[in-house]
Amino acid sequence: MSGFVLEDELTLERRREPRALLLRGRVRCIHGLFVDVRLTMATKDERARAVVRILDYSYHAGIEGSADRPIFRYDNAHDYPHHADAHHKHHFDHATWKRLDPPEWIGEADCPQPIDVLYELEDWWRETGQHLDLGED
Repeated sequence: MSGFVLEDELTLERRREPRALLLRGRVRCIHGLFVDVRLTMATKDERARAVVRILDYSYHAGIEGSADRPIFRYDNAHDYPHHADAHHKHHFDHATWKRLDPPEWIGEADCPQPIDVLYELEDWWRETGQHLDLGED
C-alpha cells in the first residue's frame, strides 16, 4: 500500500443521537483513483472500553476526471430480492462504465473496512485498470 494513497480528505464527526461516529470524505490514490467513504459507526462502552459497530456504509471506488468512471461500490443502503441482508457490492462494466445488475450479495460478515477497499482498488489497478485505454482527462 506504500505510495498508493496520495492524500485523504476524511473527517470524523461525533453524533450524539444515536451515539455514533461518522467518517466521510475522499481518499485520493495514484493514477487518479479514489474511494469516497461514508461510514457510520455506533459506539458504546462495555467493561470500561469502547466498542464500535458499523451501522451503515458506502465505499465508492472510481477514477477522477471529466467522465464518470465508477469501478465498484460497496454499501448496505437498501435490500435486494434474494439477498439475505442489505450488504452488497455493485460491479461496473469497464468498457461502458455502466452498472451491472444485479449487485453481488456479500453479507454482513464480509462487510469490508476502508483499508480492505483500498487494497482491492490497488489490486484492481494492477490486474485491470493499468491495461485499459482511459484516455486523457
